Amino acid sequence: MTLTDRLIQLARLTLEDPRAATRALLSEGVPMPARTAGLLLVAVVSALLASLQLGLNPQPMDPVSAFMLASPFRAAVVQWIFLALSVLLIHRVGRAFGGRGSFADSLLVVVWLQVLMLVVQALQLVAGILIPPLGGLIGLAGFVLFLWLMTCFVAELHGFASRGKVFLGMVVTAFAAGMVLGLAVMLLVGPEAFIPDV
Repeated sequence: MTLTDRLIQLARLTLEDPRAATRALLSEGVPMPARTAGLLLVAVVSALLASLQLGLNPQPMDPVSAFMLASPFRAAVVQWIFLALSVLLIHRVGRAFGGRGSFADSLLVVVWLQVLMLVVQALQLVAGILIPPLGGLIGLAGFVLFLWLMTCFVAELHGFASRGKVFLGMVVTAFAAGMVLGLAVMLLVGPEAFIPDV
């Protein structure tokens, strides 16, 4: 079986049974250098797709989004920082609540989730060009899929039985991290950027 066949098979299993797919993924024994390189690669590809989508369909943006997407390079750096922070939070918060997942495995599940989201992002880009309303629906479906898969991945990674509690923990953690990151971006961009012109 080729690597492509294995990835397709794993993607199919992920949609059918995310927790079983997580176990299969973690049993692959992916070396750490490949995991770290994967995180960088998905960040770069995601940034390129976002920049391409913005170039094809320019839209008014809030100061934070404008700062992050000012260039493909900056978008890639910001995307990598977000993903790296996600790995750290999944590992540390999960372990704080009795989880068993390692940092390396947290990294692997984040990379795999982003690979799947890149497929959704590419579909949204194509649909946005051909049938714009469909692009919006794909984006919404992709967000719901992201939340569902992330919840299942984290639950299996750390050995948690309740996906509801995992989802609640994700929401609280994301809110707290968002507040901190928002303040950091405000310091970088400058408070005046958030004051509307009169």
